[in-house]
Order: sequence, then C-alpha cells, then structure tokens
Amino acid sequence: MFKAILIPLLLCAALLFSGCSSTNSGNTGRNVGIAAGAILGAVIGAQLGDGSGANVAAGAAAGAALGGLGGSKYDKSKEELEAAEAQRQYEYDQEAQAQVKLEEEIQTLEAKRVRDEIARNSTTSDVSAAEREAARLEAELAVKKKAYEDSQARAKRIQEAQARVAKAQEELAEMERQANGG
Repeated sequence: MFKAILIPLLLCAALLFSGCSSTNSGNTGRNVGIAAGAILGAVIGAQLGDGSGANVAAGAAAGAALGGLGGSKYDKSKEELEAAEAQRQYEYDQEAQAQVKLEEEIQTLEAKRVRDEIARNSTTSDVSAAEREAARLEAELAVKKKAYEDSQARAKRIQEAQARVAKAQEELAEMERQANGG
C-alpha cells in the first residue's frame, strides 16, 4: 500500500513544483490548483478506497481537474481585476489632464478679464502715470545696479591688493631669514 501511495504523491509533488516554477505565465492559479488538487485527490483516493493505485490515480485525476477549474477561475478573476484597475488608472489620468487644462483656461480667462477691466476703466492720464512710474523704477534699478557693480569692482581690487601684501610679506620674511643665516 505504501508504494501505491508513494509513486502518485511523488508525481503530484513534481507536478506542483513544475507548475510553480513558471510564475510568469498567466495560468499560475490553474497550475497551482492542478497540483494541489492532484495531491489532495490522491490522498483522499487512497483513504476512501482500498489503497490501490487505481483509487489513488482516480483521486489524483479528479482532484487535478477540480483544482484546475478553481485555479482557472482564480486566474480569470485576477485578470479582470487587473484590467479594471488599469481602466480606472487610465480614467483617472484623463480626468487629471482635463483638470489641468481647465485650470489653465480659467487662468487665461481671468487674465483677459483683468486686462479688459483695465482697458475699460483707464484713461490716457492713467497710462501716462503708469509709464512714468515704470521709467522711474527702471532708472532707480539702473542706479542700484551700477552701485553694485562698482562695489564688486572695489572688493576685487581690495582682494588683489591683499594678495600682493601677503606675497611681499612672505618675500620680506624670507630675506630676513637669509640675512640672519637661516
């Protein structure tokens, strides 16, 4: 009886491991279901029957068939869920893009509304005043830029002078060492 159970169990175990080794296929659930069903069917066939190889084989075959059906149903459900998730993600991306486009259109319309409001309410003297203020600020900016550039030039000249002083001090110290016999 032990041999009658051992051979089908070993075959079922081999089937189980070969079914699990290729996890890249779309039939992983079916393969696992066949293997698990065959093992359970063989054990049940051995327990319910007289322990002969025929009972074990019949149990393994029936278990494999039922396990394969269950695994295939699992694979199909998994594929449907993945497809539904991909569709939801696509719809979300489309909605997000539409939202960004709508926000840009709103900003453009708001800027146009502001320009139109200014155009309706402004006079020639308002335009002249705005141009004078812009010219005043530009002139002030030019003066500040010039002062900054002058300041940078002075700082550079000071650094160069400090480098010359340091070099001269080094040369003097070297001359004093030589004069003192060092």
